[in-house]
Amino acid sequence: MDFDNKDFANNHCKHIRELDPLIRFVGIANGMGTLVGTSYREQLNPLMDDDETKLYAMQAVFRAEIREDFQKNLGALNYSVGKYDKLIRATIPLKSVSESKYYILISFDVEANSIFIIENKVLKYIKLLAQE
Repeated sequence: MDFDNKDFANNHCKHIRELDPLIRFVGIANGMGTLVGTSYREQLNPLMDDDETKLYAMQAVFRAEIREDFQKNLGALNYSVGKYDKLIRATIPLKSVSESKYYILISFDVEANSIFIIENKVLKYIKLLAQE
């Protein structure tokens, strides 16, 4: 998985977003929290502007990195989910070909069964992608 390639990252954001109609947004951020790819659902009215989305990506990656401090005792982070009044957010850590850290950031409509979508659609997609 070469997420350093922006076209590659954008393409896979789009594919992940299309896995379920309740997925609003998919972004891929590098280990510094910089978005390298994004995809929004068509005709979506985003709740945040571009600058707020960039800040969210940095904070999500920072939180995921902090969770890794407990990996020795708890095991590796598979994903984390937060439910808000207006949406659900998830962060999923990835490894790329270069062993660099990347994170998939997903926003769901609030009525989505995000755990089901992550475990039965998104993680399966990532596993297939890693086998290519």
